[in-house]
Amino acid sequence: MDATSIRQKFNQANGYSFAAVRLPGSASIHFLYSKQAPALVPIKMQTEGAIQFVCSPYGAGNLAYVLQAETYYENDRLVSGEAIQVSDTTQSFALPTTLSNFTADQNFYEQYVQQAVGSIGKQKFDKVVAARSAAIALPDNFVAADFFIKLTETYPDACVYFFYLPQSGCWCGATPEKLLTVQKGLLETVALAGTLPAGSDATWTDKEYDEQNMTEFFIEETFKQLKLTGIRKTEVETIEAGALKHLRSTISWKPKPEILQSKFHKLLAAINPTPAVCGLPQFEASLFISQNEQLERRFYSGFIGLLKPKETHLYVNLRCMELGATQALLYAGAGITEDSNPEDEWNETQRKMNVLGRLIH
Repeated sequence: MDATSIRQKFNQANGYSFAAVRLPGSASIHFLYSKQAPALVPIKMQTEGAIQFVCSPYGAGNLAYVLQAETYYENDRLVSGEAIQVSDTTQSFALPTTLSNFTADQNFYEQYVQQAVGSIGKQKFDKVVAARSAAIALPDNFVAADFFIKLTETYPDACVYFFYLPQSGCWCGATPEKLLTVQKGLLETVALAGTLPAGSDATWTDKEYDEQNMTEFFIEETFKQLKLTGIRKTEVETIEAGALKHLRSTISWKPKPEILQSKFHKLLAAINPTPAVCGLPQFEASLFISQNEQLERRFYSGFIGLLKPKETHLYVNLRCMELGATQALLYAGAGITEDSNPEDEWNETQRKMNVLGRLIH
């Protein structure tokens, strides 16, 4: 799909709730428009109906805002609804004039990490993910559609998205982490952990393998608690996601269709948030975050994606930013264990923020 057509799809979003999504490894971009403000509702697998875009705040379990597409394009093809006339304006939506959130400086963040390490040492929990945000000025010539195009070109194996909801603002990102997908009756999720620069000669340490094992164990235990049997697991591998690389294993499950349909929403509620964005045990790590982080995570480390009849594509909202008229807020986190070094964790969040930050200017 050419850049002019993508810009046109963005420009005709004026007055709509709007989402643009490119799934990993795909050449198709999905554009969804609705005059209605999305509602926060439980997510279930679809067996029929129109395509939906979903976005869930951090810690919302299986609840998400659902954009029911009144008009839906796949690339330039109008799939459903009435065609939208192209606006003469170049401003496709009203971005917030200002953004505000708690932005931790290096001193605060490193003290936060040290406090987490101390709590782990006292056996209050095994792991916690410490997140932060940072403000970055947008250039005067910043165009959201062009930035979305740049993300799709730079990160072909990520889920690249952009959305604007009147009640929630404007977000975009390129996330490498699958939460739950369902295609042809096969459900998949991943255990993802560890971060190194792509091309780095550094080897994975016990800390990174421990993080990955924790996430894998949590997912397997969640299936057991829900009495879901017959899962399969791949060996741990190193994968590259843009300028970073991670440890990953894939967990898959293919039950009878009626079982998948009835259990999907329970699995989603139990697995979200994963240890990759929260920690372990889930409750204790969540409590520590709420008491100490000071950041409003909003949609960072929640999930985003598409729901289609008999297909589900949900991704953890990482490598993301919140957009305003003149600045953006970048979000990132690092997994903290008893072996964490505060300065190293600060540097890890900086590398993650650079996935988007380096493309802005």
